[in-house]
Amino acid sequence: MSEVLVVGSGAAGLFSSWLLARDGWPVIVVGKGTPSSAMSTGCLRRMPEACHEKALNFLADEGMPMVTGERTGISKLGTPFECWLSPSHSTWGPEGAPGSVTVVGFQGHPSLHPNLISSVLGHRGIRARPLTLPSTLPPDIPLTALFRDEGAWEGVATEVQRTEGGTVLLPAFLSRRDYWRLDWLERRCGRTVLEAVTPLEAPGQRLLDLMRARAIEAGASIWDGRTVTSLTVENGSVRTAIVRGGLEVREMEVGALVMATGGALVNGLGLNGRELADPFNAFKVLDDGDVLRGGYATEKGRLVSMSGNVVRNAAGAGDCVRAPCKGYGDGLPHAFESAWTAVKALEGA
Repeated sequence: MSEVLVVGSGAAGLFSSWLLARDGWPVIVVGKGTPSSAMSTGCLRRMPEACHEKALNFLADEGMPMVTGERTGISKLGTPFECWLSPSHSTWGPEGAPGSVTVVGFQGHPSLHPNLISSVLGHRGIRARPLTLPSTLPPDIPLTALFRDEGAWEGVATEVQRTEGGTVLLPAFLSRRDYWRLDWLERRCGRTVLEAVTPLEAPGQRLLDLMRARAIEAGASIWDGRTVTSLTVENGSVRTAIVRGGLEVREMEVGALVMATGGALVNGLGLNGRELADPFNAFKVLDDGDVLRGGYATEKGRLVSMSGNVVRNAAGAGDCVRAPCKGYGDGLPHAFESAWTAVKALEGA
């Protein structure tokens, strides 16, 4: 069986590679740079259609368990955040709303602003108390630098135990490997511990780390730091690809292709003036005047050539695919849905 080349190592590319590898396909994922999923909140705002059970299986993790349903959390600004799926310490369910919250921050560090969040929560009818703990950490250094020994965690636990209120809100800074410490803190303090729902920081990177691990467990190979620079399309199929990484240049035969490069904001698609363009000059791109919803044209998941013909062994997934109805917060659900459609298209080819 020829190799499947997945171009892009974000949510859509990794979910596609996991699905294909589990079904016995040899999969190579090529990616470079930071995908948009690493900058997300690490939560899914809504349930992916048609593939939510597969998505839950893909995201299953004993160290960082996920919860689903009607979930609500507290954003970094103190505003409510609603979603369908999140890590267990990010949200609560319909019956679990906190009556009071202690908001924990660290002196001089921008990770969380206890006074601001407490004020916003107060206006929402939630009793909140700010707690600012001492810190000498420069504001541009991640909070993880403060918690490299057990003594720091014991110190936080001691301070939290002195507070009133059943729920504690912390900055979101823990890696996937250290997520268990939130469970430890709950047991140690006898309080419910939540993280503020935060984009552009640790939660998105945790989600990406989990998805990478799951794809590798399924048998996919991930080639980091490499880019696909050209594709050869002949007789309605992708035949070869040129992959570059540093001084290495490799030509590989392609049995099937999944384009999951991301949209124009992460350089997954090109821009020709104000119009989207395919950087490979191989596939048709439509933007309908909206570069954020535009992308590769597809027909039942398969990509369409520049001449308008369906490419038999090529599919698209994620933000690089045209999605005129995609709304705010749809990035991750759309990534899973389009990846599922792409894989079904390839397996039916």
